[in-house]
Amino acid sequence: AAAAAEEKKRAMTEAAEARRQEAEQKRAAMTDAAEAQRKATEEKKAALEEKRREAEQKKAASLAAAEAKKKEAEQKRATAASANQAEQVMKKAKPGATISLFGFGAPTQSTDEASPTPTPKPIRPSVAPRQVSAAPRGVPTISRWRQNRDGSIAGFISGSPNFKDGEAITTSPITSEGVGGAVVQTSSGSRYFLEEQSAEDAKSASGLFGLFGGGARTSAGVKATEPVTSVQKGADAAKARRKEAEAKKAAMAEAAEARRREAEERKAAAAAAAEAKKASMVEAAEARRQEAEEKKAAAAAAAEEKKRAMTEAAEARRQEAEQKRAAMTDAAEAQRKATEEKKAALEEKRREAEQKKAASLAAAEAKKKEAEQKRATAASANQAEQVMKKAKPGATISLFGFGAPTQSTDEASPTPTPKPIRPSVAPRQVSAAPRGVPTISRWRQNRDGSIAGFISGSPNFKDGEAITTSPITSEGVGGAVVQTSSGSRYFLEEQSAEDAKSASGLFGLFGGGARTSAGVKATEPVTSVQKGADAAKARRKEAEAKKAAMAEAAEARRREAEERKAAAAAAAEAKKASMVEAAEARRQEAEEKKAAAAAAAEE
Repeated sequence: AAAAAEEKKRAMTEAAEARRQEAEQKRAAMTDAAEAQRKATEEKKAALEEKRREAEQKKAASLAAAEAKKKEAEQKRATAASANQAEQVMKKAKPGATISLFGFGAPTQSTDEASPTPTPKPIRPSVAPRQVSAAPRGVPTISRWRQNRDGSIAGFISGSPNFKDGEAITTSPITSEGVGGAVVQTSSGSRYFLEEQSAEDAKSASGLFGLFGGGARTSAGVKATEPVTSVQKGADAAKARRKEAEAKKAAMAEAAEARRREAEERKAAAAAAAEAKKASMVEAAEARRQEAEEKKAAAAAAAEEKKRAMTEAAEARRQEAEQKRAAMTDAAEAQRKATEEKKAALEEKRREAEQKKAASLAAAEAKKKEAEQKRATAASANQAEQVMKKAKPGATISLFGFGAPTQSTDEASPTPTPKPIRPSVAPRQVSAAPRGVPTISRWRQNRDGSIAGFISGSPNFKDGEAITTSPITSEGVGGAVVQTSSGSRYFLEEQSAEDAKSASGLFGLFGGGARTSAGVKATEPVTSVQKGADAAKARRKEAEAKKAAMAEAAEARRREAEERKAAAAAAAEAKKASMVEAAEARRQEAEEKKAAAAAAAEE
């Protein structure tokens, strides 16, 4: 598993390095392409700038030439118009008549009628004109204009449906001052845009229109003294008009060409600007894409590094967990072996203790039986001796009841035997003697309901002393707590059939069976002192043996409790180790799943 994890880690590292190198190559290629495109864009922009400067120079030269031609054509047109008007007047005049040449050259007003109109009286403008940046749609423009004293405007019109562009006219009086760059209105309602003009243009217009239509109109005149060749003048005027029309056409063509070139230049400049903007946008987008790819590559590298670190940490934790698990397994195995060895040793000790206990109990039982026999014999002999001492010489006495021990009361003197009673209730069985309740072992129940046996745990009698209680209120059952008619309570120890038979034979020797009046005559004396000493010695030995047996039993129970405790501790430690191992396995599985999910998301 460790080798597979290491191989997988190495493959993932190589794949991440390959992806990083590929991203760097792509980034370098994209940088070179962007630089080449930037250089091409700059070269194209420089070429477009050069073309624009050339176009501007050509446009300036064309505009200057067109302006010169326009001025020349306007002068020619004005001269031809004044000559034509003079010729017409002279044709209509009578021979030898005196005519006024004032007003020659002044064009007709902006009305639909072709015939001249009478000159109105001078008027005072009433409102200021409205200035605008350019002529509104449908409003004719008057250039190279001047305002006459009667308020009319004389100049060259363009943009009018009634007159040709460049034709000299004189409007009717306007309602405001004549201001360049303003829209004026005549008294008849016609509107004109007065073109702004320089001082030179204003002076030229004043001189031109002052020649024929300027100043105050008077009736003074000059008498024609020379004939006028009208045909020659008309031909010259027609030729001048043709030249003027051609010049105007050429100027318009040049202006159109200039406008076309200007439009093309603007279009080229706009295209260049759009191309430059597009190139800059492409370059910015490429830079953003490269930055995004770099960030993505950096994030991927960081994620790969983090994944590698997590894999290494997981592997380290797994190895550490395996080492801990192995150490815990070894420790648990060593502890199990030590526990088993300790348990085997305790078991051996327990068997030895049980064997010793069995031997001690057998010896104590033998000694106890011997002591009981001796004690019963001594008690019966002592009782017989006392009876014989109290009896009259030659009297017949009853020996039944001799040897029956005293009852469990605080009085030392014997009590009269009560009459047999019938138990009324069933005894309450328990697993062990309650605290403060004496235990009677090797017992039997007499016909009067009393219990005869050996007592222990009583403050009034020595342990192992033979007693006979007063009649109890229930049946005598082993493992039960019984109560006498006087209120005393005893725990009757459970006993085998052999113990019950022994107790029945022992206590039946002196106190069992029905009491009769038959007796035997005492023929031999009884040494009661010696027998009492032997019985006391036997009781001491029996108590010591019983105490030793109880100590050995307590030690065996303690060792058994220690063994159970050690076994429980070993089981708990093994369970803890298994739980830790399971938790570590779950954690490793979760980390592997997480690493696999991260790798899948990265791919």
